[in-house]
Amino acid sequence: MLFETLEQARNYYEDYSRQEGFWIRTRTSSKSRVGCNEVTSRQFTCAHQGKHVPKINKPNFMEEHYEKDASEVNTKKRSRNCSTVKCGCEASMRVMYDKWSNKWKITVFRDSHNHKVVTPARRIKMKSNKHMPEAAKNLTEAFH
Repeated sequence: MLFETLEQARNYYEDYSRQEGFWIRTRTSSKSRVGCNEVTSRQFTCAHQGKHVPKINKPNFMEEHYEKDASEVNTKKRSRNCSTVKCGCEASMRVMYDKWSNKWKITVFRDSHNHKVVTPARRIKMKSNKHMPEAAKNLTEAFH
């Protein structure tokens, strides 16, 4: 499949994700050269892609940051409850710029989710549906 712009490719994958019941994010972008800011490829992934990695305490953290003796400092670790949606989902779409046709084409498409997708009744509450069309914005401003 070919797209004229990178934004069209993102909009296509966003629409697809809304229909299927997941939301997306941009994972990586590649540029052509060091001095050039032209994006040559971009990967969009399911928001559940990746794994949550908690920060690990360094062994010499106390000695580096405190002048007190390490035995005097309260070494009780403060834990935080961190909810995350990342579970290692592999669903993604990579688009690459084809300089011969001057269009963006899909080079990789994976549709394998390892989590439950949002049911049709709850899709209206998804992050990707939190935008309002310009016509609706103008109408609400007129009646406000």
